[in-house]
This record gives sequence, structure tokens and C-alpha cells, in this order.
Amino acid sequence: MKTTSYWWEAAPRIETNCNSIPTLADVVIIGAGFTGLCAALSLARNGVSVVVFEAGVLGCGASTLNGGMVGPSFHKLGIEGLQAKYGEGRANDILRESVGFVDYLEDFIKTENIDADFIRNGRFRGALKPSHYDAMAKDLESLKKATGVDAEMIPKSEQHLESGSPRFHGGVVYQKDGGLHPAKYHDGLVKKVLDAGVVIISQTAVTKLKKMATGYEVTTSSGTLNASQVAVCTNGYTEKVTQEFRRRVLPMRSAMIATEALSPELIKELMPKQRVYSDTRRVVTYYRPSPDGTRILFGSRASGLKDKPQSNADLLKSFMTAVYPQLTGVSATHVWSGLVAYTFDHAPHIGQFGGKDGLFYAMGYCGSGVARSSYFGTKLGLKMLGNASSETAFDDLIFETAPLYNGNPWFMPTILAWHRLLDRFGL
Repeated sequence: MKTTSYWWEAAPRIETNCNSIPTLADVVIIGAGFTGLCAALSLARNGVSVVVFEAGVLGCGASTLNGGMVGPSFHKLGIEGLQAKYGEGRANDILRESVGFVDYLEDFIKTENIDADFIRNGRFRGALKPSHYDAMAKDLESLKKATGVDAEMIPKSEQHLESGSPRFHGGVVYQKDGGLHPAKYHDGLVKKVLDAGVVIISQTAVTKLKKMATGYEVTTSSGTLNASQVAVCTNGYTEKVTQEFRRRVLPMRSAMIATEALSPELIKELMPKQRVYSDTRRVVTYYRPSPDGTRILFGSRASGLKDKPQSNADLLKSFMTAVYPQLTGVSATHVWSGLVAYTFDHAPHIGQFGGKDGLFYAMGYCGSGVARSSYFGTKLGLKMLGNASSETAFDDLIFETAPLYNGNPWFMPTILAWHRLLDRFGL
């Protein structure tokens, strides 16, 4: 069993960095994932000189380690929780803007002519209990009223048309969701960014930021440069060099497995419409067919904060066979993991830190980052330009932290274990 991402088979991580660090740049971006690259592209195409630093090999982070599933990424609090926190008007604005994330991504990929195996095949979310189905129906009614989202409830009597799993009691289909090949998408983005004149320097960590009269002195593991503005686009990989952001995000490890090649008949039985899939358990699981339709890729939160391939594989296999007993005895050929970032208010955040000083950020995608990060990265670049079209419904949300939290989520394995126990009993 390989312990590298299945996505790297078709799009291997090839290190070709030979750039020396310039002494000056208009903007430095920390992080070469979807957020940082989309921000760089917006800036460079408007005449701004940009240097992007990546601490590892290009694409080593969550941008090529995720499930490649795209959707509106509706707020984790739910509609009622969101409205209670921000008020009905602001909440509905956030929800409506979220509906457009996938439209944005689809248009971007088509306009840029990036080969990323993008497809809008819909998402089926299964209800693990009858009460879950009732709650989903109520939520969908409110969601349709707020956003007009294209979705429908699937009763248990028709569930076989959507899923070959015996576990569910019906579910909901979101028609506009879909999937892509995240490593191919990342590679395509890198090419567009380089073509726009951006300097990307990989395997080079930013180790210090010093505020100067005219911007920032940026110290890295390979040298120092000065920049007028800095953008922090590190999400689950935020380090102590930007401690004010690190203490506002909760890094969590997500893991995935890829099954061995399966027969077309079995794939058809399990995933009749080749959609992307999830369910109503507390500790989220997500699964989909591979883009070529030969395997199932299955993911959930990992067994701990560190990468433990065998432990993760065992955990995911147990989840997978609970959903699909037909896969009992099927081998996994790949297991891998990466870090996502949650926030204390369950919302992503974007803006200029403190509203001044040229330190910008976009992060906290709460495990739903493929479409969100692309959209937020583009908007972030426009904000740094002072462009009026940079406005989002997420602007000015208070980027919360918690007393005594320093960025080390040592308590999360215990919390996840508790939620897995509740899932086990259907609570």
C-alpha cells in the first residue's frame, strides 16, 4: 500500500525550482496552494510583482491531498445557527454567495483551459437515521428559500437509484456539486501563475516577518527580501511565524484511501450515477469514484494529529465497509493524509489583519476548501489591489480565537473520539 496521494499517480510532484530570491517584490505570498496561487494570478495580471513561497515541494499540502469534491460548502453551523450568529440578512448573503463557488470554479477552469477532470455530477448525502432524513428535509426547505439551491430529497424507496449502500434512510441530492482531479488542477494553476510572471520558490519556509516603514522584511530559509504587502495563505499549515493566524485556526488531519481497481458492475452497483457522496455522521466521511471510474476514494478525519498510514487505512476501511459491505475484503492501494483548518466560528475568513499594515489572509475553509479556496484566493488578490469587486459576504467577520489557545490542537483527538462514539450509537 502506497503512502502517497492517489492523485500523484497521474500528476506526480516534480521539483524543478531553480529560482533565486529577489531582493524586492510588491507582494509576498506565503503558501502555494489553491488560495495563494489564485491570489498571485489576480495580482500578477494587474501588473503587480509577486513572489510565492512554499515550504515544501509544490502541491505537497491539502490542495493535492483532498478528495477533489466541490460544492457550495454551506456553513457548518447550519442555517439556523448561521442566522442566530450573524442575523438573517448577513446569513442569507453568505449562503447565496456560497452557492456561486462552484459556478466560479467551473468558469475559471474553462476560461483558463485547465485539464482537471472537472465534472458536475451532483452529490448524494445519505441519512443514517430516519430522524436525520427529516432534519435534512427541513434544512433543505430553508436553504431553498434562502438561496434557491438546486437540490431534492430522495426517499428510501428511491435510494437504490442513488446509492448501493444499505445503511441509509434516504437522503438529499445537490445537483450542482461535482468533482475534479485536484493535483491536475494544481499543476494547471502553477503553469498559469508562472506564465503570468510570478516567481514561485518552493522548499523555502518563511521564518520571520518584520514590519518596516514601507512594508515588510521577509526572512526565509534561503534569504531575505522586502515587500510592500504580504498574504498568508497557509490554512491548516499555518506556523508560528504568523502566530496571530495560527492561534485562530484548528488544524485537523484528514485521510483518504483508494481501493484496488473494481469491476464496472460493482462500481455501478455502489455508485449508480457516479456522483460524489457523504452522509450525516458527526465525523464527516466523503467518498467518490476516481475520475476514470475504476476505484472508490474514501476519506474521513484521520486517527490522530500525526500521519499514521496503517492506522488511518484501518479506520477508513472500517468506515467504508460499514457504508458498503460489498467492499469487505477489497484492498486499498493508497493511503494518505493532509491538514485542513477549522475556525472557532466554523466560517472561512478573508481580509487585511487589523484592517491595516498590509498583512492580508484567507484561510479556515473548515474541510471544504477546493472551490472555496479558489474563490477566496481570487478575491484576496483583488482586495490587495484595492479593487471594489473584491467584496464578499464574508468580509469583516470577526476572526475569533479562544483563551489560552496557541495553535496546538492537542485536544482534538479526544473530541473526535467522542464524536465517533456518538456516531456509533447514531446520536
